Amino acid sequence: MFLGMDQRRDELLESNVKGKNPFKDKRVRQAFYQAIDEEAIKAKVMRGFARPTALMVGPGINGFDPTLDKRFAYDPVAAKKLLGEAGYPDGFEVGFDCPNDRYVNDEAICQAVVAMLAKIGVKANLPAQTKAKYFTKINAPGYQTSFYMLGWTPGPLDTLHMLSNLAQTRSADFRQGAWNEGGYSNPAVDELIGKISVELDSEKRNELISKALSMVKEDFAYIPLHQQIVVWASRANVELAQLGSNDFQLRYVKLK
Repeated sequence: MFLGMDQRRDELLESNVKGKNPFKDKRVRQAFYQAIDEEAIKAKVMRGFARPTALMVGPGINGFDPTLDKRFAYDPVAAKKLLGEAGYPDGFEVGFDCPNDRYVNDEAICQAVVAMLAKIGVKANLPAQTKAKYFTKINAPGYQTSFYMLGWTPGPLDTLHMLSNLAQTRSADFRQGAWNEGGYSNPAVDELIGKISVELDSEKRNELISKALSMVKEDFAYIPLHQQIVVWASRANVELAQLGSNDFQLRYVKLK
């Protein structure tokens, strides 16, 4: 689970800031990050069933680098200062897109984020809605969002899947960066993604992945929140092997 920001348009679609895009300023992106208390979200909203993360992939995904998995500190005072330095001492308004029927506690997470951002003067207007309307709004071809929450699981269990979909510069045909809703673009990251996609030496490839993950993190391209903990329950007479992907497959179920 993570938060994304429109970093492509010269003016946000949904904001009281006119003539410029606050999210093009790294200081604003960092301010949003440091205004969010993920530990509180884990404890209060997720009731402990979440793993706070600093990366856009989690353990178990090839390329995950535990040395990079340390969140920037929650610090609303520093966040407020960063906004002031960026030219928004009183904050600003921004639309905040969120589903209410797609992820675990999705709307509640977004409501918590709204309250946390309010402490630094940011008014996030939250139109939480069904996933059908939500994805139609934020996805290609329009990408009609300024600020949003989204979840991502790399299906092939490899970091390249996340990088090519979320961190690569969007192409006109949407073959690259198709889910890069905010239009993040860093030529150095694009170059690394190209090298990762053809490197056959696993050790060298993972080194390239770590560099790309570090760049995405230091750019505050996204605001990672947490991994949802997979929770399943069954009767005492049921044996099953539950997959980490959270897919339910009957072939792994046995009745005693």
